[in-house]
Amino acid sequence: MKQLTAKLSLSHIKKYGQYTQNVSWARWYAHVAPLKAKRVVKTLRNFKNTQAMLLDLGCGTGMTFATVSQAFPSAVALDIGDREIMATKELLKKLGVSRVVKKYDGKIIPYPSNSFDIVTSIEVIEHVADSDFMLREIRRVLKTDGILHITTANKLWPVEPHFKLPFLSYLPSPLSDWYVRITGRGSSYENIKLPTYRQFYSMVEKYFTIADITLDVISQYRQYGLDKERGALIPLIGKAIAALPHWLKPLILNVSLGWLFIARPKK
Repeated sequence: MKQLTAKLSLSHIKKYGQYTQNVSWARWYAHVAPLKAKRVVKTLRNFKNTQAMLLDLGCGTGMTFATVSQAFPSAVALDIGDREIMATKELLKKLGVSRVVKKYDGKIIPYPSNSFDIVTSIEVIEHVADSDFMLREIRRVLKTDGILHITTANKLWPVEPHFKLPFLSYLPSPLSDWYVRITGRGSSYENIKLPTYRQFYSMVEKYFTIADITLDVISQYRQYGLDKERGALIPLIGKAIAALPHWLKPLILNVSLGWLFIARPKK
């Protein structure tokens, strides 16, 4: 099996990426995507062995799943879009990987209860109309000792992460759509609803016990390859976070770019 490279990522993004109007973003993410996928694998291996049954819910164009599914051979992927399913299957074929990739209706996860050791939901929840239903379904299909690896970006981060536009996520819907169109970055912003930290935590906590490992990953940046993924500032930020007093860390989370939770189903 081949590995995902920046070159392959860029060609895949140009063909299937949702935000390809932003050329600088496409080039940046082509570099980041393979490193991000390796970071996900590293994180998951801290909690489960590679024989785990894994579901990638909302696999998108498959760049993370392509690497995760090589590390976890019993991985399957779901998405609601025909284009996303096509993109994921095409990428897996290029890498010589054979895995189940299926379209679903975005509601009922088409697997029995207690099916999976791991569910990954990576920057998906901000695109979902009914996040409560999604989280309830994830809890249903996870085994009692399973884990949910879930991430999202921060609504309050000054530069919106999808379109790289300052303060985009602060604006009401008509203005945010106009902003995206007038800058030539896309056609609308209607399908993205980024949460604040309190909102994200409250959504997940309803069904799961949360271990927020966001700051742990940043402070242990070498272990996770975050310095290679995100650049020269990461070592400085990581060292600063590691030196923070415990009481200050919850305040830092409110202004973080995004968050990574490892969540376990509540009974």
